[in-house]
Amino acid sequence: MRYALITGASGGIGANLARLFARDDVGLVLCSSPRSRDKLDALVAELKALYRIDAYGLCEDLSLPGSADRLIKQVDALGVPIEFLVNSAGAGIVGLAYQSYDAVQLTAMLHLNVVTLSELTLHYVKPMIERGRGRVLNLSSSAGYVVPHGLEAAYAASKAYVISVSESLSHDLRGTGVTCTHLAPGPTRTNFYIAAGLVDERRMAKLGYSQPDEIASIGYQAMLAGRTAIMPGISNNIVTWLARISPSRTLTGNISAYVVSRELD
Repeated sequence: MRYALITGASGGIGANLARLFARDDVGLVLCSSPRSRDKLDALVAELKALYRIDAYGLCEDLSLPGSADRLIKQVDALGVPIEFLVNSAGAGIVGLAYQSYDAVQLTAMLHLNVVTLSELTLHYVKPMIERGRGRVLNLSSSAGYVVPHGLEAAYAASKAYVISVSESLSHDLRGTGVTCTHLAPGPTRTNFYIAAGLVDERRMAKLGYSQPDEIASIGYQAMLAGRTAIMPGISNNIVTWLARISPSRTLTGNISAYVVSRELD
């Protein structure tokens, strides 16, 4: 059986990706933070019952130093080969100017979004290359294309890193049988936005929040096709394109900050 390792798997896009893999008879190693253990256990039980696949739930706080190594050891103990790696776990600091950040929260976010993703990718892509097959799917964000990004400076920068490293890795993997895809959604109705207080039904209607199952399906198909990048939504593509060609960096920063501040109203 082929196996997929999915981080951030207890809900949102990660959980919906898990369902897509299970539907296609791919065994699952799902990871969430210890805070989401109950949700993760429920998802594992659901998928095993519906699809009769092997599924394991592992808990690790991936925002902490050394967490990638601890997760890798847990996966190694299962003795299953990882053919698909999905780096879905992520966190953000939204609605604050950089100088107002809490230093501990900033470090944890960067460790999760950048360091853990990089360490897991480096570890699992090597045996994929040796086998001559494998897929990596990284969750980036449309925010990573908007520079400067007002009131989301470090989050947007961390996702810009994911975009850059994913596209560079995709280039480096040519001819190996292994691919790397990054999925860059816009605002999506997931725990990320709920935890930040950015989701209510009226705001979703105005801003066009996507649903996580829709985003997961788009990313899954792009990964299977070996595409380098996928950015769902016409409006998402237009906004990021305009940010890239804007003649004024001040204007870009002000508009992005305005959008975030309107979301927080």
